[in-house]
Amino acid sequence: MQNIHSYPSLVFYPAKEKYHGQRTSENLVKEALSRVKADYHRLTSRNFDQLLDSGLPWLITFCGDGGDCLQKKSLIKLAAMLVDLVSVGKIDCDSDNELCTKVGQHHGTFFYKEKTLERDNGMEISSLYPKDIARSVLQQLPDVEIISEDFLKEIANKRNQTWLIHFVDKVDNQDLELRKLPALLKKYKVGRVDCANKRSVCNKLYVSKFPTFMLFKAKGGTEVYYGGRVTAHDVAAFVHDSAETPLQNLGPDDFPERVINSKAPWFVDFFAPWCPPCMRLLPEFKKASRLDRSNVNFGTVDCTVHNGLCNTYNIRSYPTTILYNQSIPHQYHGQHTVKNLLEFIEDTMKPPVIILDQHSFFHNVGNRPPGEIWLVDYFAPWCGPCQQLAPEWRRLAKKFLDKEIVHVASVDCEAHRELCRSQSVNSYPTMRLYPAGASGSSHYYAYNGWNRDASSLQAWVYNYLPSKVVALTSSTFTQTVLESQVPWVIDFYAPWCGHCQVFKPQFERVAERLEGVAQAGKVDCDEAPGLCAQAGITAYPSVRFYVGAQSNKRQNAHGWSIESQSVDYIVQYVKENVPKTKKITDEL
Repeated sequence: MQNIHSYPSLVFYPAKEKYHGQRTSENLVKEALSRVKADYHRLTSRNFDQLLDSGLPWLITFCGDGGDCLQKKSLIKLAAMLVDLVSVGKIDCDSDNELCTKVGQHHGTFFYKEKTLERDNGMEISSLYPKDIARSVLQQLPDVEIISEDFLKEIANKRNQTWLIHFVDKVDNQDLELRKLPALLKKYKVGRVDCANKRSVCNKLYVSKFPTFMLFKAKGGTEVYYGGRVTAHDVAAFVHDSAETPLQNLGPDDFPERVINSKAPWFVDFFAPWCPPCMRLLPEFKKASRLDRSNVNFGTVDCTVHNGLCNTYNIRSYPTTILYNQSIPHQYHGQHTVKNLLEFIEDTMKPPVIILDQHSFFHNVGNRPPGEIWLVDYFAPWCGPCQQLAPEWRRLAKKFLDKEIVHVASVDCEAHRELCRSQSVNSYPTMRLYPAGASGSSHYYAYNGWNRDASSLQAWVYNYLPSKVVALTSSTFTQTVLESQVPWVIDFYAPWCGHCQVFKPQFERVAERLEGVAQAGKVDCDEAPGLCAQAGITAYPSVRFYVGAQSNKRQNAHGWSIESQSVDYIVQYVKENVPKTKKITDEL
């Protein structure tokens, strides 16, 4: 969240600090430059020889009588624009005339390509505009290395270093900005390929758009840069982010043998660069590949380049993301976040939902033991609402992993039409609960709630589970709670309150964890408005703790308010405040 509550809001990144100063161009530039980490050198006779040995070319402005020199803000801009490429310095000839005489200049701006600063080896730059000066300097720097066809084949087939290759259709007139790349990527190799003269090898690598930046990773695989801006810093950021990431681009040579028929699972994102949702998913998909701890491989397929491949696998919309596991495709329908992607992988590799067919349905559901409850989602793969429900149904299954009597399952009605027809399933998704204490599949409860998230479904299921929470009324509350020496923790709720329904399963967990320490009860404030008013209940759900009657004196109806709905907090609060001499068994 960016925490933006008013417009316009100006924020400095990556610090995420809001700007509150005057909104004039002068003040904005001043504030921005104050945050630039790059700086220029103030050269003097004392530090000249030491700083000169930096190993980089120099851009120096000489400030003295007889000519112009660059201002401080221009020098800071140039230092930032030429960082790691050229050292930027200033010599004040009025205060250090000896140094200026030694170098042979007393005013103006000069670029020194060689390490030695002498009168004859400096190139004078007459402009006072940082952008023009930077361009003049970049023209003097070496360009990116041109790669031969044979060497490119060697890089593509086998390499022990990571290479960034810049594919162009014309070597001349390339953006001078890109000359910064070798300096920004010192850990990696950078080269350029002219596809106008090497069309065959470029076609083999499926390079048809220019410019294309392709990263050949030392650990194997390639990855294309799909960023919007072609600037040296953006491309370098892509390389630093991708060089060690296991994500790789896939093409026709990888299908079906390497991906679909592989014993190792593959998570593949089929996308198009012009598709905004695809471009939002791509960085999240890359993060997931970096954070995943399973043995899943990650790949992407650009369907604008490999249109035939995407058609072969019936890819009709973008992005389409599929996890291939033992040749079985599992399509992803969740939100485009790292968390959801990793959760999908975990759920697919270790399914929490039981998959039923005709035989297993009648064996497990129809002939279930008296104490078991089965939840079944009847769905069709093509059904949009079913696809939206699927991740929530998996989350629901994980919520009941510690409940041995509850089983969460699903039936694919496209694959098992006869089974769904026999169960009179006519719409999708259909969610049914087959309760304990009954047999066969004719007795069930259908879920008809509006909310289909895991928490709402869990609250619905708890209506049919054995409960340790005692339902209390106006007629039973006083004697059972207020006059009792037994400690009680009470949930005051309203049946129409959505938060109350979500909290209900959590309070059941409170009751289970406090067994033997305190009793747990609940009060329906719609049924007992007078009691809830007496207790001072103004919001739902409200949790109150009643420590137990002292010396046979009735407790105050307000009890002790517990200002949290966290299971851990409530349990800890009760355990810390229950009298040590009190035990439920004393009165029970």
